[in-house]
Amino acid sequence: MIKKMKRNLTGVLLTALMMGACNHAPQEGTYHLRGMVTNPKLEGRTIYLQDAVKNAAVGTLRYDSTTVSEGRFMFNGKVTAPQVRELFIQETDSDRFPVTLPVVLEPGEINAKIGDIVLVEGTGLNEEMMQTLMALDEFRGRDFTGKEINEIKEAFGGFVLEQIVKHAGSPVGNYLYEAYQNKLNEKQQAEARKTLGIG
Repeated sequence: MIKKMKRNLTGVLLTALMMGACNHAPQEGTYHLRGMVTNPKLEGRTIYLQDAVKNAAVGTLRYDSTTVSEGRFMFNGKVTAPQVRELFIQETDSDRFPVTLPVVLEPGEINAKIGDIVLVEGTGLNEEMMQTLMALDEFRGRDFTGKEINEIKEAFGGFVLEQIVKHAGSPVGNYLYEAYQNKLNEKQQAEARKTLGIG
């Protein structure tokens, strides 16, 4: 009886270990990004899925595009690891103030909303991205009356570093560093790189 229980327990433990190992391996999966556009001026316009941060050497790479139809758009694809990309759309080809929204492409159903309010949700990393974007908006909404420009820059650099540290184990942390590293002083950049384990 004891031998049988040991055998069953060993089998359960081996199964649990194998499942745990599978969960840590990079998983290829399909994402479905469904979007709703509430600005009627964007109807019929092309929306792009592109690099979230412009690459100085090659510019901005565009990976996919589709047309907004009846206030909706959709992107489907496969990823082997989560990737931060940006939704990009303009009211006109010469529009100098496009609507942009960073999204994390990861397996699952991703929902985006573009208009007076921009929103991304539906998967864990996109919920994390949205919380980060809201924190950035809250910082920008602070009252800096009477503050010198250098004080504001220093406060923003500290805020960005705090967010990078908070999201260090996630693609969101890497995105923040790439997007805002020019807002960090040298010491903050070095701390961010160390935290993220890069260069």
